[in-house]
Amino acid sequence: MKSFHLFNNLRSRLGLCCLVGSLSLISVVVAAQTCPATISTTPISTFPNTYFSANQSDLLAGGKNITIGPAGYGSTPITSGDILLIIQMQGAEINASNGVNYGNSTGIGTGYLSNGNLMAGYMEYAVAATSVPITGGSLTLKNGVTHSYHNSQYPSAGDGQYSFQILRVPVYYRAKLTANITVPTWNGHTGGVMVMYATDSIIMNGDTINAVGSGFRGGAGRQLSGGVGSNADYITLSTNNANGSKGEGIAGTPRFTIYNNALVDSGSSLEGYPSGSYAEGAPANAGGGGTDGNPSGNTDNCGGGGGGNGGNGGNGGKSWSSNLAIGGRGGIAFTQVSASRLVMGGGGGAGTTNNGTGNPGGGLASSGAAGGGIVILMANTISGTGVILATGGNANSTVTNDGSGGGGGGGSVIVYSATGNLTNLTVNAKGGNGGSNTGGGAAHGPGGGGGGGVIYSNSALNASSSTSGGFNGSTAGSPSAYGSLSGTLGSSHQNMTQVQMATFPLNCAILPMSFVSVEAKNQSGNIAVQWSVANEAGTSEYLIERSADGNTFMAIGSVACQPKSSVSFSQYSYNDQNALPASGTLYYRVKAIGMSGQIIYSWVVTAKMNAVAGGLSVYPNPVNATTLVSFAAAAQGEVSLKVYDLSGNLFWQKAYQANAGMNSVQVDAFRTVPNGVYMLEVSDGQAPVSTKIMVRH
Repeated sequence: MKSFHLFNNLRSRLGLCCLVGSLSLISVVVAAQTCPATISTTPISTFPNTYFSANQSDLLAGGKNITIGPAGYGSTPITSGDILLIIQMQGAEINASNGVNYGNSTGIGTGYLSNGNLMAGYMEYAVAATSVPITGGSLTLKNGVTHSYHNSQYPSAGDGQYSFQILRVPVYYRAKLTANITVPTWNGHTGGVMVMYATDSIIMNGDTINAVGSGFRGGAGRQLSGGVGSNADYITLSTNNANGSKGEGIAGTPRFTIYNNALVDSGSSLEGYPSGSYAEGAPANAGGGGTDGNPSGNTDNCGGGGGGNGGNGGNGGKSWSSNLAIGGRGGIAFTQVSASRLVMGGGGGAGTTNNGTGNPGGGLASSGAAGGGIVILMANTISGTGVILATGGNANSTVTNDGSGGGGGGGSVIVYSATGNLTNLTVNAKGGNGGSNTGGGAAHGPGGGGGGGVIYSNSALNASSSTSGGFNGSTAGSPSAYGSLSGTLGSSHQNMTQVQMATFPLNCAILPMSFVSVEAKNQSGNIAVQWSVANEAGTSEYLIERSADGNTFMAIGSVACQPKSSVSFSQYSYNDQNALPASGTLYYRVKAIGMSGQIIYSWVVTAKMNAVAGGLSVYPNPVNATTLVSFAAAAQGEVSLKVYDLSGNLFWQKAYQANAGMNSVQVDAFRTVPNGVYMLEVSDGQAPVSTKIMVRH
């Protein structure tokens, strides 16, 4: 049962409600530690998640125990009760035959096998039952997982890499972007995904969430001088010095990728794809690398294919001189996509290069570009103008007389706002553009464009939102496309319902009541906490909580709910007679408890305690000329002593430096005053303590 629950009638007024509730997952109710405990706006200036790689081969359906590695990004450890996202990043098999049936066996040289081992995109939210430090360790979940997850490096069972990661997902009451946010780039184990959840609102604040090129990495271009094989090959090994590298995608990670504009070599033992990670065949949503028209010299350079996701990537351009349509095939669309199953954009394939032109040199400028990442936002309201970019990266266009790389496939985005108004938000999950080259005056294969990505929202987005495919690159001559193709349109679904999403295991249900006023007053050392509320239906009682530091609160009393139908709101009070011997500031809040256990906190109020803690006495009394005034002070500090007549006229005062504990002051002020009743007041500037003095000469 999908029970992701957001709130259509959250109070927007500061202090009206702070949401705490119960977690519900697979029909099991567990305690929640992640509903916001106070009303606050959290500034968000960087990515909010912590990313852990799986450090075990399998987490089978129903399993609760996972060994996780050190955090790849983020610095907040997992605490028991935290909400986590488990997502299978890679997991698909391909037909690895060296021909047109490469990929999905349908004669197009691209794709993946839709079989029982297709696990990519599976995702679900879970609740941590144990805490795990940043360094990793053993994680236990409160409930067993719904899907099975698998983690294995190539060449396990002859397939490409399978991988899943675990993200810590913080829960905010109100999250406000205070800077543009960049989603961490996928590094082969972690990253590429960002999830933000707020029970009240996410305020975009005119900022951008940027997941451009955060997805699967492009195949790295390498300056090669020639090897063996045929210009009809769909697969060759990376150790053969010809052709271009395939991109990274759901079916695996090639040996050579480009990451942060640098070459990454996974090692000769990690070829990455069955039978080889080079040449034009496109594994799943990754773009194929170019197959050079003259493999023995690697001189007839062609372009790399674009990555795919919601749409297909475009094919890379033809080979120089031999003019053959053997550029990398475009990565194919992931057709199993849904609002509860997402993948990142596939990386583009590399063009072939023997001259190593462009910047960076050594052939790296012919690399494919990275795909777009995944962004998920969920809140009662998503307000303020903002932009989400999950576009595939554009391939390098500084190349001259070499082949160019393919653009990255567009990423995936989910946006859910319970209030339904999302026209303030622009979401782009476009494919990246293929790389262009000058050809040095003669046509060399440009890169194919990346396929468009995927967008899900429950309401119409800004009209400029797009999942268009990326443009193919260009080269010298006419037509400048030289056989390269643009990526195709991705998919956009702006009528998603919340039950279509992966279940979010948090139900911060609220009461209809709201606090109208709350205050705390010092009344001669006792603190009177007074509050008024409206709409008390379903409320059971009120707990009064006190804190000495404003952070750690403890319950000090309770008042039963007594709704009054004849008035618009009800008033309550509680007298804290145990505030002494505290001094300084005390903090109070009221917790409303519903019949079904729902909780709403009031905002926090303060009361200043007297340094004069009580015990005021006068001896002798009646007084003739002088008397001894004694009082207890909770702390050292200055107090004032004043004497008034019954008309309120001040006729004597004195400042006194009190010590903690009992103090005695001789008052010699009554020799010349008329007989009668007077008031003595002792105060530290807060609520005074007073007593009557009888003067009798």
